[in-house]
Amino acid sequence: INTNQESAMKKAIAIAPRGKRAMELLNISVGTQSISPLFWSIESGSLNSARAMIVDLLTIRADRDVYYYGCDAMFTRHPDLILRLCNDASTLLWTLFDGLVWRSRLVQDGQRRVNYYIKHLVQDLDGNFSPALKWLAHHKDPRLVSHGVVMTFADLLWNRVASYQFLLGRGYFLFTLLVFITSQSFLVPGEEMLWRNILTFICRCFLYLGSMSKLLFDQCKLACSAFKAGDYQWYWIVPVPNYLHSTQQAGSALLVLLLILMYAQEPILWCISYAQTGGDKAVIFTTTCPEALDVMTAYTVFSCIAMLIYWALLMDFTLLSMRISAFVLVCGNVLADVGLFSFALVFLILMFATAISSLNHHVAGFDGVGPWLTGLLQITLGMFPPSKYEDFRSDIPVLIA
Repeated sequence: INTNQESAMKKAIAIAPRGKRAMELLNISVGTQSISPLFWSIESGSLNSARAMIVDLLTIRADRDVYYYGCDAMFTRHPDLILRLCNDASTLLWTLFDGLVWRSRLVQDGQRRVNYYIKHLVQDLDGNFSPALKWLAHHKDPRLVSHGVVMTFADLLWNRVASYQFLLGRGYFLFTLLVFITSQSFLVPGEEMLWRNILTFICRCFLYLGSMSKLLFDQCKLACSAFKAGDYQWYWIVPVPNYLHSTQQAGSALLVLLLILMYAQEPILWCISYAQTGGDKAVIFTTTCPEALDVMTAYTVFSCIAMLIYWALLMDFTLLSMRISAFVLVCGNVLADVGLFSFALVFLILMFATAISSLNHHVAGFDGVGPWLTGLLQITLGMFPPSKYEDFRSDIPVLIA
């Protein structure tokens, strides 16, 4: 291992019998301690020796009775092998994944059989889902996730398990959005009608009980798990769980807060004492009482922002199409450049607006910084009326600026 030479490693392990070859590369007992030569070589930076070990472990050998393949022994000894390689020796991930593929030497109809040994990438030793895919996602290597082994077990998890759960959850969220749109946009305030008020009340009950309660429970569950595991960071005097660094989770938390504020300002609750159940004009669940007028503005503002967040959280549906997902990814990367461009544009407009306003000019309607800010922004966007350029000809310094 210390020589860090593949030839020396191959020569040292060549004398080991097939049945004990894997254990000699994975487990050496020294007194009461157990040492893994594979992890020893990774920790010491002897990556050539580690590469030779992985290749040797993932080489299929056989005698008259059995086949020998070190995949099971390697992942049993080191369940966190993927994580260790992602952190300390990412170049060896390609060697590992190449070794998990067996290709037949026989060709039939222009094709040959290929086996992918992905059992330990799908589930751990306890039969639960393996975190290998999460580790690879955090590694953020686009070339690595396009490897055939990674694509195979990721597609397997998506098609057999994750897609159903994803569509079920997103489908319910979409239905909630449709109910929200119905109660806030379609059933607009107008003449008091019994059927409209009842339908609005039913929709908002479902919104608060079926959506707000579920989102609040999910956020509380995630927050308790994060604080219990110590997975949070301090910002000033406020502990913030790390899961809120995700845009999707932060949007869900903000949506819960807005729904709670909407519930506190709900006009139907403020007008509950104005219900009229008798007479020719039976009106219940009204939203036009004097008490509701004081909270209607705040309620509509919260409702508008919540509607935008509802639509924004539907971006998860782009996972169903690789082409749309790629477009959204490109847009997300471009937004940073758009922000820098907007900042530079505001700086230049402010700079020239203050400079031109300091000139002794006689252009009508452009006194002060405010009109010049508007005018320069219109010129930049191509919205400035051409007829107004005639006013600048009489003032050469303004025209040049």
